[in-house]
Amino acid sequence: MNETDTSAIDTDGAPRIHPPTLAGAMLLGGLLLHLLGRSRYPLVHPHQLLGLLLVAGGVALMVYAAALFAARDTTKNPYGEPTSFVVMMPYTFTRNPMYVGVTATLLGLAIFFGSIVMLLAPVVFFVVLDRMVIPNEEASMERLFGQRYLDYKARVRRWL
Repeated sequence: MNETDTSAIDTDGAPRIHPPTLAGAMLLGGLLLHLLGRSRYPLVHPHQLLGLLLVAGGVALMVYAAALFAARDTTKNPYGEPTSFVVMMPYTFTRNPMYVGVTATLLGLAIFFGSIVMLLAPVVFFVVLDRMVIPNEEASMERLFGQRYLDYKARVRRWL
């Protein structure tokens, strides 16, 4: 399978979920729900600073982790065929730093807006990836990199 494969259904009949599309949908849905119940409040609150820090950290982690994949010319597509096994920081403390970055970004936005309903976005994103996307990626990695990946998987946590 290559990165240009746009089939919406996986070979086992399950729908393909693309993390950036899911994150965007979760963000838009959360913002819409937030705006529907919007209230007025002062310009800056401490929770907004915390939210911005989470967004900045999440984006930085996501971009850096993706750049490591790009530097090794391996796919970022969760349904693509990896050509390299990247095992350097931040992949030494989480097997999925791009997903951790997106989750942190979604959480940071919910905190920034002080929105309980926007907290659904990072939770749904986390659960869908953890149950439907990451197991596929792990199966590919096990098939391609064998014991080396299994040893890595035993050493490094899936999330944090």
